[in-house]
Amino acid sequence: MILAMKIRPLFALLLAFACAAHAQDSATDFRVTSAFPKYVTADLEFRDPSGVKWPNFFYGKPANETGQIALDPAKPAAAFTLLCDKMAQDKGDQSRKVLGELPQPLTATLTITAMGALEPVAKSKDKTTHTAELAGTLEIAGRKIPVKAPTNFRRHDGKGDEKQAALMLYGQFSVRAADLGLKAPGEVAVRFALTAYPQDASRK
Repeated sequence: MILAMKIRPLFALLLAFACAAHAQDSATDFRVTSAFPKYVTADLEFRDPSGVKWPNFFYGKPANETGQIALDPAKPAAAFTLLCDKMAQDKGDQSRKVLGELPQPLTATLTITAMGALEPVAKSKDKTTHTAELAGTLEIAGRKIPVKAPTNFRRHDGKGDEKQAALMLYGQFSVRAADLGLKAPGEVAVRFALTAYPQDASRK
């Protein structure tokens, strides 16, 4: 009897942990805000598909407190803005980089306003669970360019360096070099990454 009384609280505790883990894994609503977490959660990179020019790497955070992602197959939605106002290797000669002809320093902003149909991924080596097309606007050097970005969504279970349960986004699209204000012909490949968090994620 005493053993049974000791086991019951332990079982209840294990059940609570299991329920919490399931809730994190099945969360569908995520926030994209500048307030949480305090560190950088977004990056943008611009690459020359031919490999002749060096890439440009930008990083930053969401631009405001209102960003949201609904990973709901019945009603998928996304609305957020990424403000990437810091550029890696921003000192010295920039002419060899793909965006080197543009006025420096540069700030890149990606605003997402819509999400297409959410497609589940059954098995994936990189832990992608869903894919969808995100639509919005890329803004850089005073130019605004409409974009559509095929995007992979990956769930993180809160283990490893990132202690919070999270949703990782990895998207890519191409834009005409001329639309960016570049003289070179062809296109520029753009990739972005973002980490979003469940609505009830800790703010510590």
